[in-house]
Amino acid sequence: MNFQRFFLKKFFSTKGKRDFFSFGSLISIAGITIGVIALTVSLALFSGYYDTMKEIILGVNSHIYILKFGNETIHDEEYMRVSSMLDIVGAVQSYAPFLYTEGMAVRDADIAGVIIRGLDFEKEIETSDIGRFIEEGTYEQDGDFAIIGSNIAKRLHVSIGDTIKLVTPMNADVTFAGMIPSSIEVEVSGIFSSGMFEFDNSLVLLPMKTAQEFLSISDQYSGISVKLQNEFIEEADIVASHIQQELSYPYNVSNWIDLNKNLFSLLKLEKWVIFIIIALIVLVAGFGLTSVLSMHILDKRKEIGILKALGTTNKDLKKIFFSRNMIIGFTGILHGLIIGVLISLLLTHTDFIKIESDVYLIEHLVVENQPIDFILIILVSGIIIALSSYFPLRKISQLQAVSIIRISKK
Repeated sequence: MNFQRFFLKKFFSTKGKRDFFSFGSLISIAGITIGVIALTVSLALFSGYYDTMKEIILGVNSHIYILKFGNETIHDEEYMRVSSMLDIVGAVQSYAPFLYTEGMAVRDADIAGVIIRGLDFEKEIETSDIGRFIEEGTYEQDGDFAIIGSNIAKRLHVSIGDTIKLVTPMNADVTFAGMIPSSIEVEVSGIFSSGMFEFDNSLVLLPMKTAQEFLSISDQYSGISVKLQNEFIEEADIVASHIQQELSYPYNVSNWIDLNKNLFSLLKLEKWVIFIIIALIVLVAGFGLTSVLSMHILDKRKEIGILKALGTTNKDLKKIFFSRNMIIGFTGILHGLIIGVLISLLLTHTDFIKIESDVYLIEHLVVENQPIDFILIILVSGIIIALSSYFPLRKISQLQAVSIIRISKK
């Protein structure tokens, strides 16, 4: 009806200081705005952290790993048999063998505990994104060399061209004097930085031949890393189960989803717990909106009585006041989303907030606004505002036109 639009237009008029621009309305808008800002920024922080962790983990590691039970090595003949099976799996994009052991990296008096991984770099570049994390140097050279994490380089005080010694108790030589651990000296040819503390602080990459010489084994591998086609990455557990059925014992097939299940499940849980807690801010603002609407109905009871006397139904009157509250609420939501996105952009492009990489695993704060988060914020906030607007409207039905007009004349 036209009179509904008339009253809403009057509500937005700058002359109507007691309505839209009243202290109560502005406080309600501010409360909803603050709540939506908190929701927008917090969800963006968790989404950014989740996606960054996933990107780094899948960048350094592969999607699927094929090992043997009992830490037994895979011989070259076995590798060829597994390779022929992987070639016919449509979900597989590439694969590469690797060697794995733990040890120490030594440079003069500096020592660092490390994880040593032997790789066929030509194949590994196709299987993981480790190549794009190399900040200094290269893997394309001959001889015994190593690519080390940036934190290892800092701990050992080394740079490109320096020599470090790698030591491991695996395959140690037994002599009358005791066990002599295997060792090898390698040149630092590259330094990588993945952005994840765990990798940068412990990972040393060697050429496959150097790693086999270091561990005194030949034509043997610790396992096979497998990269999947992009459309099958989220189904890595299903593909891994299929490969396990094909290979059976003594092979053990694992995948990135199961290996990192606890981490990503925790991140998802924390995200929604934080969302529920911060949504309480919007809920409190909704109670304020309920109070403001109740007071507004009482303040306008004379006008309500006159409109009722002229034949206006309770339903039409409720639409006017409900629309008024929804406009106030969505004004707060809109302002909150805009300010929240601006804060997210500020956090993304500046180092305003410093984080400890050894605690939070990543070196810098990453904020990512996702469309699904915006939809969820608008939906939840809209429901809270709608409910806070609905309950006070029952007072309109309780107001009697004759009684209101009689009281107003007195």
